[in-house]
Amino acid sequence: MYKVFLVDDEVIVRHGIRDCIKWEQTDFVFSGEAPDGEFALPLIMEIKPDILITDIKMPFMDGLELSQVVRKNMPWVKIIILSGHDEFGYAREAMRIGVTEYLLKPVTAQDLLESLEKVKDLIINEKRERENAEKIRKQLAENAPLFRDKFLSELLLGMVPPVEVIDNCESLDINIISKFYIVEILELETPKKNASDGEYTEVLQAEALIDSIVSKNSEIIKFRRMLGEIIVIIKGDNLQNIEEAAYSLAQSFKYEVERKTSCILGISIGGARERIQGITQSFKEADEIKNYRYIYGKRKILGINDIKSDMGSKKDFIKIDMNNTYEFLKCGLKSDVGSFVDKFIDNLNEIEMKSPMYIHYLFMDVVISASRFVEELGGEIETLLPWVSNLESFVAGIDSIEKFGELTEYTLKIVLEFRDTRVERKYDSIIKKAKEYIHSNFANSNISLISVASYVNVSPSHFSTIFSQEAGENFIEYLTKVRVKKAMELLKTTSLKSSEIAYNVGYNDPHYFCYIFKKATGITPKEYRSET
Repeated sequence: MYKVFLVDDEVIVRHGIRDCIKWEQTDFVFSGEAPDGEFALPLIMEIKPDILITDIKMPFMDGLELSQVVRKNMPWVKIIILSGHDEFGYAREAMRIGVTEYLLKPVTAQDLLESLEKVKDLIINEKRERENAEKIRKQLAENAPLFRDKFLSELLLGMVPPVEVIDNCESLDINIISKFYIVEILELETPKKNASDGEYTEVLQAEALIDSIVSKNSEIIKFRRMLGEIIVIIKGDNLQNIEEAAYSLAQSFKYEVERKTSCILGISIGGARERIQGITQSFKEADEIKNYRYIYGKRKILGINDIKSDMGSKKDFIKIDMNNTYEFLKCGLKSDVGSFVDKFIDNLNEIEMKSPMYIHYLFMDVVISASRFVEELGGEIETLLPWVSNLESFVAGIDSIEKFGELTEYTLKIVLEFRDTRVERKYDSIIKKAKEYIHSNFANSNISLISVASYVNVSPSHFSTIFSQEAGENFIEYLTKVRVKKAMELLKTTSLKSSEIAYNVGYNDPHYFCYIFKKATGITPKEYRSET
């Protein structure tokens, strides 16, 4: 019900409005009346009506003066002016004040009810708009961390145009301005391989320790890129100081995490770079370091300069072109493997690279080239060479250049046999590449058949056809399956809300996510989470 208060110096008018309208049959309550604005004001402040009906010409305080005071102190009150003056000056002043309706006397009960209904609709619409705005505000507040992490992830990958970076950072309350930047990748692992709630708790505890360190330094931007992987962007105005700060910070992280949790922490540190675009360069360097952890160990702090210095000078190392391995696998003969490996070893002897570190590195590159080649043919390197699944331990057993030669020759022969005996399927590499792209980018709500087709360099219509034929399901079905599978994992292994999980798997609308999830699994996300 909407409360109505009436102000008019004519008793007959007041009584007519009060008594001639059957208020109990409407959505309005007649809550009070007064003969002038001065008398009415304290009553209005006490009753707090939704609608004020007032005459203009009254003693002591007229209707326009009363309307001004009410609009200032009770802006939600809607005002209907009753006037016996058909003058533009009054109407203009009423509009300036913010009066809702302006009626000329004499006013019939029907006219007044029609105006009241209009005002009621306005009140309802404004309330709905306020509720929607508040709902959106709450949703934005709840999802602000997700938006922040998503933006920073895109910044790392160079997906945000420089002109948009500053504006986005301001809206997300990120202080990005600095002269130099260094990116660190923190990889958290628990000793056990099988995930459990206890291990998830350990990872969260480790992240909380990292947060406590970060909170003490305003020059650090930290966010979670995925569960178990944290990105730290360090800012600084001096090249030497920022590099020292990066290593000091990494040591603090490692000490706190490994002392107070069971997690293993590996930290990769990119080089110091100028300008905001340099963040992407530093991240790529840190990400590149991850490829060498099988040599140096998972729980080390490694910087890009550490890797370069251990690998030797570029001038000497250029003589061993690892692309030759990949090219040989594409075109070489099994009978030529021995001579290929001998030439490889001759190059090692020529530049005197015989230390275990170099040999381990080179063998790993052989395995990487072989793995890449096998995957492009649609196979799995672990199926051909089971020891690849425990590669770090296996490589540690290579203690001589002779052993390196034997294993390299064996590896190349196995891969060539696979190449020669494999039944060729024309589109395997395209489908595999597309699926890898989907698995890496399903969290991006903008991923589409067109974007994936572009990535694999095939027209959208042709890609749609071959994907359906080769994969046995269409693109949308496969993408949905990947997203739902990840959502099921997050529902069981994290405490994230359904709305947060929706954004994490690529759905901007949580309601649509729930619909898709139920359609795919037969139950809602909430029901799935509660299942034991």
